[in-house]
Amino acid sequence: MAKKKPTQLVEDISQAIDKGLARFVVGTQSKLSAAAPVDTGRLASSFFVGENIPNRDEAAKRDEPGPVTVERFKGKITADNDYWISNNLPYAARAAFDPRWAKGGRRGGAAWFSEIQNNLPKDMDSAMNYWLKKIK
Repeated sequence: MAKKKPTQLVEDISQAIDKGLARFVVGTQSKLSAAAPVDTGRLASSFFVGENIPNRDEAAKRDEPGPVTVERFKGKITADNDYWISNNLPYAARAAFDPRWAKGGRRGGAAWFSEIQNNLPKDMDSAMNYWLKKIK
C-alpha cells in the first residue's frame, strides 16, 4: 500500500471534517423538521441554516395545513465557519420547551426538542466518524 504525503493526508482530513460537519448540520435540521409538532406545517418548515449568523427567515403564514418543506442551505458547509439552525416563529420556543405546546411532537412527543438536543454530541461523533473512516 502506498503511503500518502503528509500534505495529502492533511487535505483528506480537512475534507472529511467538512463533509462530517455538513452531514451533522443537514441531519440536525432534518430531525428538527421531522419531529416538530404539526398543525399547519409552518413550524416544521421554519428551521433554517445560517452561516456565521442565524438565518431570520420564516415559512410563509398558512391558514390551512400544508406540506412540511425543508429549505436546504445553499452554500458549502465547511469547518471554517459557524452554522446556526434557527426557527424564528414567535411560538417556536414554546413548542420546543413547554409540554403543553410540544405535546404534538411527531418524534419524542412533548420532549421532541430535548431529545434531539441531548443527542447532538452523539450525532456529531457519528457524522464525523462516517467520513474520517473513509480516509485510507
